[in-house]
Amino acid sequence: MIPGGKTCYSIGDTSSLCRIPVKTLRYYDKINVLVPSLRKENSHYRYYSKEQLRAVFIIKRLRFLGFSLSEIKEILRENKLDYMEDILKIRLNRLQAEMEELKRKHNEAEIFLRNILSGKKYFNIDSDAEESIVIEKRPEIFLYSRRKIMYSYRNEDVNLENWIQIIEDVRDEKLNICGSIFVTYNSEIFGQFLQKDCEVEFAIQVENKYRSMENVHRFGGFEAATLVHAGDYKDIFKSYLALKRWIDKKGYIIIGNSTEEFIVSPVDIGNNMMHITKIIIPIKT
Repeated sequence: MIPGGKTCYSIGDTSSLCRIPVKTLRYYDKINVLVPSLRKENSHYRYYSKEQLRAVFIIKRLRFLGFSLSEIKEILRENKLDYMEDILKIRLNRLQAEMEELKRKHNEAEIFLRNILSGKKYFNIDSDAEESIVIEKRPEIFLYSRRKIMYSYRNEDVNLENWIQIIEDVRDEKLNICGSIFVTYNSEIFGQFLQKDCEVEFAIQVENKYRSMENVHRFGGFEAATLVHAGDYKDIFKSYLALKRWIDKKGYIIIGNSTEEFIVSPVDIGNNMMHITKIIIPIKT
């Protein structure tokens, strides 16, 4: 109680009741978000009214919802239902966008971890190349892709510029990534190694719900001979040779272009010896 019979609360009491630091109340006073109803001239002690205690809770709630202090200052000044309705609708739209962005980040982190764990599994397999060849029924997935003519192309190294571009394109489109990077060579087998003009498709797996979008197409639904190349990408030609010899030995027919799935890629880890690349060649058995 202060002179005049009006109930007020010291800054310490207000801090305890509202569970807000004293230094925060002082800062709100300084920037005119919440100015104490009374300040004693001789001691500069701050006192807050019951109405201001309610204001503290409103401020805390609005801060929890992500409003800036400048926005809160305007809300307290307006103090009208119509204004609150408008600004809350705007905030809800922003929160929805943030939730969708967090979902995309969560999905990408899950895929990142899955690929790393898969890569570790392949490094623990101790066998020669031919014993590692597997015939897979490739499931149907959807890829966001870009095709590019690579002039005088020779596949000795990963084309990082195009990888980065496809990843950034997907993020700009706000699509959910759900798998690896894929590179398909639209040429005869080994064509990408011969320093010839080569049409190359750079792609990344996205969720099926984007199937009708431009630049998204179906991949899979066929049998393929596959071989996992573990280590430096510069040595992948040897793995291609081993896979081609195995296909010829078995009498299988190649019915499509070769694709590389980058399970652990140069944009995942910088150590070249830790990279995992799966070669996928469609075949008819």
